[in-house]
Amino acid sequence: MRFLKDAGSILLSAGLLTLAFPAADLHFLAWIALVPLFVRIRDAGPWRALLLSLATGYLFYTAHLWWSLRLVGMNPFNFALGNLGNAWYFGAFGLAAWHFRKTWLRWTPLTYPSAWVALEYVRSHIGFLSAPWGMLGYSQYSVLPVAGISAYAGVYGVSFLLVAANAALSDLVPHHLYSLRGKGDPEEVPLGERTVSFGILALVLVSLSASHLSGALPQKKSGADQGLKISLVQGNMSYEEQSEPFRAYREKAFEKYRRLTMDSSGSGPALIVWPSSSVPGRLPFDGTLKRMLADIAGETGAYFLIGTAGFDKFNEEQRRLQRVANSAFLFSPQGEIVGRYDKMRLLPFDEYLPLREYLAWPSWIATPGMTDHLPGREMTIFRMDKARFGVLICWENLFPDQFREMSSRGVDFMVSMTNEGFTLIPEAHYQLLAIYRFRAIENRVSIVRTDTKGVSCIIDPDGRIIARVQDQRGNDVNVEGYLVGEVPLSSSRTFYTRHGDRFVFLLFLLLAGFVVAGERIRWANRKEEKNGESIARNRSLSRG
Repeated sequence: MRFLKDAGSILLSAGLLTLAFPAADLHFLAWIALVPLFVRIRDAGPWRALLLSLATGYLFYTAHLWWSLRLVGMNPFNFALGNLGNAWYFGAFGLAAWHFRKTWLRWTPLTYPSAWVALEYVRSHIGFLSAPWGMLGYSQYSVLPVAGISAYAGVYGVSFLLVAANAALSDLVPHHLYSLRGKGDPEEVPLGERTVSFGILALVLVSLSASHLSGALPQKKSGADQGLKISLVQGNMSYEEQSEPFRAYREKAFEKYRRLTMDSSGSGPALIVWPSSSVPGRLPFDGTLKRMLADIAGETGAYFLIGTAGFDKFNEEQRRLQRVANSAFLFSPQGEIVGRYDKMRLLPFDEYLPLREYLAWPSWIATPGMTDHLPGREMTIFRMDKARFGVLICWENLFPDQFREMSSRGVDFMVSMTNEGFTLIPEAHYQLLAIYRFRAIENRVSIVRTDTKGVSCIIDPDGRIIARVQDQRGNDVNVEGYLVGEVPLSSSRTFYTRHGDRFVFLLFLLLAGFVVAGERIRWANRKEEKNGESIARNRSLSRG
């Protein structure tokens, strides 16, 4: 019977979590999704708590990332192993939940979300093993009064609020509703004494009300009314096409992007943006490609931002290693390159092979003979006549800290270039789009998002999509086209932009305080027990 109840709770929590994210987008389910899991681990031992939590996370990621089974080179074994790597922090949370419930029973609505957020932060900051997928807070990307909290605490603040609500609700579930014995739990907190649970629920409601009444985000009107007309071009080029012979693919891609660009240029955009890796070549080394792109800038009379490989023949390291960078180049209306950014955070096992000096990775993980890309060394601020903007490429946009640092440098908007031609499944694109929308809300900055397959769009500082590339049927993925729209300009930034993840660091200190205090209490109890035993032994000897 216990196995059936455990299995039911695992399936229910994993299913509710999956439905809270795109493409189902039943975001309200995130407020209760973890309750079945939390209820089952209330009286579990450490190993059972670990296994219950790990199984829930594993099933969640299996359902959430099902589309990755269709990726080129992916097989069931790789998929299963990858999901285990994604779900490890669920298991670690189960152990932490057992520890804190055992030591601080009344404070689980505070210790649970603190531990959860700490683990979310760790899994996004462990080098090449970082995995920022499926963080709980991303489920609220379309709920502005909730997502707006990230302007103060990042996406981690939203995750904290969700887990706190789930923990408080689980503590209010009467024990007899799930107990196998039908008797009260000797460690259960009486309903009338659950002040922390009620207090956390009240805090959640107050936070949401305050965010809603204040407009969710701090605003500065001085720059909000300004706009810059831009053009986004989406070529709908797939990975299969990109694997064609170099010259044939470059000609096909260039002609398509050039045609769409010329169609869009009649509206007089100040900036034209192509996606990451839109046309193969090596700039500024490739003189032919450079002239072709310069001609487009000259014909349109606009600034022109292009994503391609960067290779400088005067760079000794690049000549020696034959490495290219994943780069963005800005052409002026006169056809000159006036700015360049090289991607700094490379995608492991795709753009570089981690620890290649120490490990011989098997072929099912790494492509034999793969050459590492050259990482960039500094952030670039691109300057136009009317605006300044920063650029991040693909993988970099999934990390709040790097986006925050770039957007804090006085930019008027951000450009997020990406190449998602690796999948045709819309759900994958919408999951990534939700993350980009959070980056806008966290920093109160507009984002120009351009992708090879979609969704290419303009995101305003509130995280709303104000324009997107789409066909006549309204489809925005796996279509070619362009849009011409205005991106709102603003240099005002949020508390999160200025101060970063201080909220998370406070939670680390809070958890450390709970751990230290718990150890001192246990030490005092052991000392008292030893003293009691010593007194009892002395009394026994005196009687003898």
